[in-house]
Amino acid sequence: MKTEEEAIADAMASHVAGVHAGPTLGRDVRRRHRAHVLRFRTAGAALVTALVAVTVPALINSGEPPKTQHAATGPDRAVMDLVTVPSVVDMPAAKAVATLKQAGLVVEDPETATEKGQVRAQAPAAGQEVPKGTNVQLTVGPEVSLPQDLGDLGDGRKFGGIHVGYLPDGLEWGKWSGKNGFGKTSYTTTFTEPGQEEGFYAVQVVVFADEASKQIAQQLATYSKDGAEILDIAGKRAYLAKITEGGEVDSGPGDSTTSTIGWTLREGLAVEVYISPDYAKKVDAGAELKKIAEGIEPVK
Repeated sequence: MKTEEEAIADAMASHVAGVHAGPTLGRDVRRRHRAHVLRFRTAGAALVTALVAVTVPALINSGEPPKTQHAATGPDRAVMDLVTVPSVVDMPAAKAVATLKQAGLVVEDPETATEKGQVRAQAPAAGQEVPKGTNVQLTVGPEVSLPQDLGDLGDGRKFGGIHVGYLPDGLEWGKWSGKNGFGKTSYTTTFTEPGQEEGFYAVQVVVFADEASKQIAQQLATYSKDGAEILDIAGKRAYLAKITEGGEVDSGPGDSTTSTIGWTLREGLAVEVYISPDYAKKVDAGAELKKIAEGIEPVK
């Protein structure tokens, strides 16, 4: 009398008789069903036969070598833990390493964490999704001090080589500054009314340094011919006028004109101050511009 195992073997042999499996079939079947072998060894012949009937044809009828099931797509797939790479460019090296570590990433170069410079580049780039524990390569350069016109300016009054002493009551720094928007080596910031909408200003100050300062000297010559008021600011000639968007002097009421004063503080350093059309309706723009100009001094 046949044992149970022999009966199972005969049943399987009968079911797949005439079927020619590829050389890798046994390996693939074992790999795919290794976790279920013990359960099938104690099952009846009908269960084993049903298993072979379902799985074997799927592997051998296509005429192609069987494909190994990838762990990421099968029922037993491994879930990959992805993290988004944070931006650490311009951070001090030590802070960048700490930020990446907090995000679940690593910097394998031990010297990077101790460098005193700032991160100039990173790979992978910020925003990419990578597996947790990925090594991020950092390029660190010498530490660079921000120009005086950028970064935290305190109350905003000292920037670009000048200090603003007087401002109309109630104005506050607009908490931004810009560079080269009015020509190379030009600097600007604004002062606003409390609660004023972003992008609007009450007073704007522009500093023209080095080559850019020549613009003010040229405008002084032009505006004086076009009817601007010429006055003295700390012993320097200045122009006071309402300027159109086209850069021309407007002697009329001009609601869309900008009240402007401009002068040269010293060689290579000049200033223009604007009062916006809206704020000019609330104050004596000419008188306030004179006070602002008189309170501006060059700083080292």
